[in-house]
Amino acid sequence: MKNIIIKRMHLLNFKAFKDFSIEFNEHITTIQGRNGSGKTTIFDAFTWLLFGKNSDDRKDFGIKTKDADGNVIENVPHEVSAVLLVNGEEITLCRRLIEKWQKKRGSAVPEFTGNTEERLFNDVPCSVKEWSEKIDNICTEQVFKFITNPLYFNQQNPNVQRAMLFRMAGNISDDEIAADSEDFRALLDKLTGKTLDEYKKEIAAKKKRIKAEIDTIPDRIDERKRDMPEASDWDAINASIAEMKQQKEVYEAQIADASKAYAAANDERMRKAKILANLTQEKWSLENKIKNEVQAEYNKALQDKQDIVFKIADLSREAEHSEEQLERDRKTLENCKSYREKLIGEWKEINAEALQFNEDDFRCPTCHRTFEPDEIEAKQQEMTQRFNTRKANELEENRKVGKANTERMHKLEASIKETEKTIAAKKSEIETLKSSKAYTEELSCPDAIPVIEADEKWKDLSQQIASLEAEMQKPLEMANNADLKEKCKQIDNEIDALKNILANKGIIERNNARIAELEKQLRTQSEELAELEGIEFTIAEFTKARIEAVDKRINGMFSLVKFKMYEKQINGGEVETCIATVDGIPYPDLNDAKKVNAGLDIINTICKFEGITAPIFLDNCESVLNILPSKSQQVRLYVFDSDITINSYDRRMESNTLFSGLV
Repeated sequence: MKNIIIKRMHLLNFKAFKDFSIEFNEHITTIQGRNGSGKTTIFDAFTWLLFGKNSDDRKDFGIKTKDADGNVIENVPHEVSAVLLVNGEEITLCRRLIEKWQKKRGSAVPEFTGNTEERLFNDVPCSVKEWSEKIDNICTEQVFKFITNPLYFNQQNPNVQRAMLFRMAGNISDDEIAADSEDFRALLDKLTGKTLDEYKKEIAAKKKRIKAEIDTIPDRIDERKRDMPEASDWDAINASIAEMKQQKEVYEAQIADASKAYAAANDERMRKAKILANLTQEKWSLENKIKNEVQAEYNKALQDKQDIVFKIADLSREAEHSEEQLERDRKTLENCKSYREKLIGEWKEINAEALQFNEDDFRCPTCHRTFEPDEIEAKQQEMTQRFNTRKANELEENRKVGKANTERMHKLEASIKETEKTIAAKKSEIETLKSSKAYTEELSCPDAIPVIEADEKWKDLSQQIASLEAEMQKPLEMANNADLKEKCKQIDNEIDALKNILANKGIIERNNARIAELEKQLRTQSEELAELEGIEFTIAEFTKARIEAVDKRINGMFSLVKFKMYEKQINGGEVETCIATVDGIPYPDLNDAKKVNAGLDIINTICKFEGITAPIFLDNCESVLNILPSKSQQVRLYVFDSDITINSYDRRMESNTLFSGLV
């Protein structure tokens, strides 16, 4: 088992202590003093040294020393150091909080800019990560909290307590719990790869869904019943419909006889209308034929004149496009001529350039020393060569650009001449077309109507059409069947009304079928819900059995404390919990003495399970007559009307009452 013991601890400017040292007994150290004298601060200092937190597990607590007026004493280091014995090996720990003060630009007074921390493990500086790893190698923070503070375990929520207790108790397999129960074994067979909690959630989800469906079924049945129409004498209704249909057939036969004569007259009328249409088409074709023959020469002359008009329009557009191109080429040529003059001027300027030397060219740019004659001559040759090369390159580039510009001018001049010829040719052709006889001759369309009206065939067709149109003007006469049709319509309305009543029969049958279906569904789902509730009950019983088994194993580990792991609800259900009790009294209702000893019993058990002991800090010990012994080093804090006093004694002295006046 790993034993952790505080050998000594030193506090420098830590809360109320400006410079304070403590020597600890490896068994029991007592610290007594007035309230507010700093007893709990010693525990805070130890937890801050290890984990950067106070004994209440808070990081943001004030560690800086204050003056009599409650103001923080500035620009002093804050430090806690300790020597631990870990299985007999000494380890030196130190944590410092150092204020940073800095003068800002333009200010003579330094200003506080923040804090920095230093951590020394055996006098070796450590980063936060390195420090955490080294402290964890001694004892992890979570375990340390459980085994150094008797109140810590019972301050945690039930889930944290249960997790720790279950880990200490070890696993009890489901098969062990189900060994003596056929229902439990059947439950485990149903899990099929799921955990019990997952299966419980699955059952709960199914129950919720089925309950929701069951809750809606009675309303759906009532809705069907409310919407159910009243039943009627269906056979009598069908007989009435058959009788009405027979009567309607009699009326329809009478209407059909009168309609046959009308249909024959209408067919004859349609035949004559077809003949009239054919004669009208023939007359129209004849008129077009005569008209085309009379106006043939006029139409040809008109077409020739239109062709010339279109041709003149095409030539005019082409000439206009050529003139636009000619204008663009002339402008471009003028630009090229101007550019040629510019290039000639640039060539003359480049050719006239001459190299001139400056005295600064022959001095060192760093020390301004004048070059030696041979250096000056070499520099001049170099500058002359660069000047001549640049000048030749610029003249050659000017020549190339000028040559390209001249070639472009020649092409533009040739293009201008060709475009001028094209424009002249098109204008000449336009004038020729406009002076032609086909274009200038005035045309007159001959009248074809007299010729058409003199044609014998046209006269005969006109007479036949007039005769047929006169016959078509005569209206067809038909027998008055309005009364018979009205009677048929009345019969149809009565039959429709009876069919609407008959439709209720189908609605009633469908509603009855749906009600039966819903009632069957209600029975089936009620049975399924009962089955699921049975499974849920078995799960609850299994969970309770497992809790009882774990409870038995857990409570067997403690000498004083017993844990209540299951709590009954008002509705008869049970929920998981975790409440420490002493002699059946829940932990929150215990007096201070029993709370301390209950915490010590829990710490002793955790230490045994984890294989480690660490210093236990016990506060309010003046209220405890007999403190439960432990293998761990104990630091006992007593309220007493005096300044801080520290004593120590061996466990063998436990039977002696050292503080009889306090207890």
